[in-house]
Amino acid sequence: MSGSDRPNRSRKRHQAALRRRRRHRRARIRRLRALRALVGLQFWTRAAVVLAIGVLVAFWAKFAFVYDIPDSLDSGTLAGVAAYVTVKPWWFGPPAFDLGETVQTVGDPYMTPLDALFQGLGRYAGVVEHPVFVWVLSR
Repeated sequence: MSGSDRPNRSRKRHQAALRRRRRHRRARIRRLRALRALVGLQFWTRAAVVLAIGVLVAFWAKFAFVYDIPDSLDSGTLAGVAAYVTVKPWWFGPPAFDLGETVQTVGDPYMTPLDALFQGLGRYAGVVEHPVFVWVLSR
C-alpha cells in the first residue's frame, strides 16, 4: 500500500480511524433505531388517545347515565336500581340525568311525583319510560 491509501501514514493510525468510524456508524444506527421506536410509541399513544376520545364522544352521543332514582319509581323495571346506563332514543342529548334533582325542581302540587318527573325531563323522558339497560347499579 502506498501512503495515499492510508491518510494517517501508518497502519496503526489507519486501523484506529476505521474502528472510530465503525463505532460512530454503530452509534448512529442505534440512535436511528431508538428514534424509530420512539416514533412508533408516539403513533400508538396518539392512536390510543384518539380512540379514547372517540369512545367518549360515542358515549355522550348515544348513552345516558341516570342516577339518584327516587322511590316513586321503585317498581317495574326500575325496582331496586340505584343508577343505570341506558341507550338514548335520540343522538347528542345530555349525557347524565339526576332524577332526584329533576323531581325537586318541579313544584306543582297537583301532579303525582311520576308526572312531575316526566314533565321535568320533557322530551328526554324516554330514558325513564323505556330504558334499554347497558349497565345497572343495584341498591
